[in-house]
Amino acid sequence: MAELLVSFTEPTRSTTGDLYYGRAYAKQAGDGLWEGWLEFTRAGGDGSISTPRETEQPNRDDVMYWAQGLTATYLEGALERALRPAAAHPPRKMARRFATSGPRRSPARGTVAVRTRVVLDPFLTYAEGEQLLRSQLHALSHDHLQNIVEAYGFTDESNPDWARGASDDDLVEHIVNSVRKRLVG
Repeated sequence: MAELLVSFTEPTRSTTGDLYYGRAYAKQAGDGLWEGWLEFTRAGGDGSISTPRETEQPNRDDVMYWAQGLTATYLEGALERALRPAAAHPPRKMARRFATSGPRRSPARGTVAVRTRVVLDPFLTYAEGEQLLRSQLHALSHDHLQNIVEAYGFTDESNPDWARGASDDDLVEHIVNSVRKRLVG
């Protein structure tokens, strides 16, 4: 059952100028992880619209931390995602590249492979604007930025541990430049 985590008191303005009030919800999924999403109600309206899952966290405290840390800029992007859901599948050019961006090393014998989970798809967000991607990346923790670098294969082959020692600003620039490079060619 969904749990209301945060009701945002400041309205979020859509690109058409309409005001929406946002709320962050979460529930525990079947795999034990907590999923968080946002729901928006138009000022003066009854109906609401929701984003797809915005985050996946290991426990309730972490999803609450995510919800309480959302910025006005993040909410603006989430509102636009709710109003204009993205296509179900990325363009073929991107899908082919994602297929090869997974982990490159096999797990050692007797260990379990763990897939890195990311809280933001940089390609979908970039499609809404480079500045939006930058602002949403700056709202993420260092660990989340590292996860994006690793999950999307943005690592530097000559220095695979680079992301661990990089600053948040360097990681954000690296992610934006890597997305732009893959999309432009």
